[in-house]
Amino acid sequence: MYPEILKSGESIDGINFASENLVRAYNIASKSHEGQLRKSGEPYFNHCVEVLKIIKNEFGINNEKYLIAALLHDTIEDTPLTLKQVKQQFGQEVVELIEGVTKLENGDDKDTLSKVLDKSYLNPGVAVIKLADRLHNMRTLAFMKPEKQYIKSKETMEVYTKLAESLGMWEVKTELEDLSYQYLSPKDYLKTKNQIDNDPRRNPLFLAHIKSGLEQLLEEKSYQGSIESRFNGYWALKHKQKKDAMRGVCDPNNFSGINDLVSFRINLSTLDNCYSFLKNLHEKFGEMVDYDRFDEFIGANGRINGYQAIQTTINFYQGPVEIALVTPAMEEFNNHGVLSLIKNNQQSELKKYVLKLVFTPTGGIRFLPKNGTGVDFAALINHRLLADAEKISVDGLEMPISAIIPNASTVEVITGHESRRAPLADLEEFCDLPETRKIISEQRKLAIRDKFINQGKEIMEKMLSPRGLLDLSDLGDTINPILYNFGCQGCDELYFLLGNGALDVNELKQELNHYKINKKNLQMTSIKLSGRDQPKILIDVIKLISDMDANIIHISQENQDNIFNLRIIVKGLVPSDTEESVIDKEKEFREILKGDSRFTSCYVV
Repeated sequence: MYPEILKSGESIDGINFASENLVRAYNIASKSHEGQLRKSGEPYFNHCVEVLKIIKNEFGINNEKYLIAALLHDTIEDTPLTLKQVKQQFGQEVVELIEGVTKLENGDDKDTLSKVLDKSYLNPGVAVIKLADRLHNMRTLAFMKPEKQYIKSKETMEVYTKLAESLGMWEVKTELEDLSYQYLSPKDYLKTKNQIDNDPRRNPLFLAHIKSGLEQLLEEKSYQGSIESRFNGYWALKHKQKKDAMRGVCDPNNFSGINDLVSFRINLSTLDNCYSFLKNLHEKFGEMVDYDRFDEFIGANGRINGYQAIQTTINFYQGPVEIALVTPAMEEFNNHGVLSLIKNNQQSELKKYVLKLVFTPTGGIRFLPKNGTGVDFAALINHRLLADAEKISVDGLEMPISAIIPNASTVEVITGHESRRAPLADLEEFCDLPETRKIISEQRKLAIRDKFINQGKEIMEKMLSPRGLLDLSDLGDTINPILYNFGCQGCDELYFLLGNGALDVNELKQELNHYKINKKNLQMTSIKLSGRDQPKILIDVIKLISDMDANIIHISQENQDNIFNLRIIVKGLVPSDTEESVIDKEKEFREILKGDSRFTSCYVV
C-alpha cells in the first residue's frame, strides 16, 4: 500500500521524490485512480507505482519525463484526466509518451494495432513504458482467471517478447517469455525447468570452478576484466532444443547439447583485448574448443537488435558452455538495448530504433526498422523463405521484394516453384539490416559449396560406374582410409575438393586402385531407377533381384512431386567368379528393367 498523498522529498522503495513535477504526477495519478481496484483487491494505483519502480530501479532510467509518464500511463484511459491537462502540467513529450502507451493498451488485437500505428511509427520510449507495464501485469497474472491468463500470455508471447527483442532488451524478453510459458504450457514448463535446473552446468560448484579458472587465466595473462555467468531462459532453451532436434544436432529429450544453457561473459576494456584473450582461451582449452559453434557478432555482423559479442564454445565433461567476450559498452547494450540509450540521453541513436509493425498472413506480428524491406521481412520469418522468395504481397497487392514495407501492413512472402539454396541475385543491395546481408552472404557460400559438391559427384560417378558403384557412401567404412588420406571428414568434403579442382582425379583413381575398389573384387552392382510413383514398384524390383539369387546391400528411395528415385546396391548377381559372367547377367537384368514402362530412367552398372 502506497501513501495517497506524497510530499516533496519523501521516498518510496529507494525512489526519492525530490522533483516537484514528479510529486505532482504521483498525487494526480493517486487521485485519478481513487477507488479503483485490481483483480488482486489492491488499489489500482499500486500498479502505477510498480511500473514507475520498474522504469527507475530495474531499467535504470532517471529521465523525469519517463517517470512521470509511468505514473500517468493509465490515467487517460481509465480516469477523467485529459491529455490537454497533462500537457499543461508536464509538457508535450510526456503527452506523446502517455498517448502512445494508451493506444497500445487499446491495440492488443491485430485490427486495432493496425489502425493506431497506421500513420505513426512506434516510438522506442513508448515501447519501453509499455513493456514495463506488461512486465508488472505478467508478474501479477496469478490473480486472473485461467482463460484470461492464457489470453494475456499468448498475447505477450506473440507481441511483447518480439518487441523487447527488437529493442535489444534481452532481460525483459527472457522474463516475459518464461512468465508466458508458465501459463501457456504449465506441465511442459515445469518439466523443462526441472531438467535445466538439475543440469550439471547449473551446479554452483561447476559455475564457481569455471569462473575461477577464467579469472586465473585473466590474471596470468595480465588482463583487467570481469567475469559473470548468465542463464538463458527456460522458454528460449526449449525453443532452441526443438529447432536443433529437427536439424538432427540435439537430443529432443534433454538439453545436454545446448551450449548457452549457461554462458560466461568476459568483460574486457577494448575489442582488441577481446580478440587477444580469445587466442589465450583457445590455447588453454585446446581440443575442447568447438570451432563449429564460433560466432563473431561484431560491427556490421551484429545482430538485428544491436547485440554484439565474440562467442566461442568449450566442450566440458558436463556439457558445452558458451563463453562470450565483450566490452562494457557492448554488454550494456546486449542486456538492456535501447534502455542504455535512454539512460545516456543518446537521442540521435535512439531514433534508429523507431519501429514499424508488420503482420504475417496468420496474424503474427514482427517489428522492423523504419526502412525495412521485403528482403528483411523474409529473413526475419525464416532463412529458407528468404532463399526462395521472389515477391511480396502487401495488403493483397503484389510488390517487388525490394520494396520498403509500409507501416502496419500485412505482408506475405511469395516464393517460386523451385526451392533455392540462395536468394535471387543482388538482393543484399535491397535490405536495411546488416544481419540480413550476413544471412544472404552465408547462403551464397553454401550455394557455391553445393555446386562444387554436385560437380564432384558427377566426376566421381563416371569414375565409380565401371567399378559397380555410383556413390562413395555405398562403400561404407571401406572408404574411410581414402577420406583420411585426403584429409576429408566425409564424402561431401571429398566431392567438394574434386569439384573445385583441388583434388587430382588421377591421384584419386590411384587410391581407389590401391584399396582394390573394383567390380571384380567387390562384386557389387548399382541400380538407379526413376519414374512416376506407383504401387508395388519396389516389391517387384526386390523380387526380380531375389529371383536372380542376389543379395541387396543397400536401398535408398526419394519421392518428390509424385516422382520416385530409387538406388539399390546388389552383391553377387551370379555365383560365378568371372567378371565376364557378371557383366552378362547385368546385361540381362538391365534389359528386363528397361522393358518395364514404369521406369522413365534406368541405369545399371
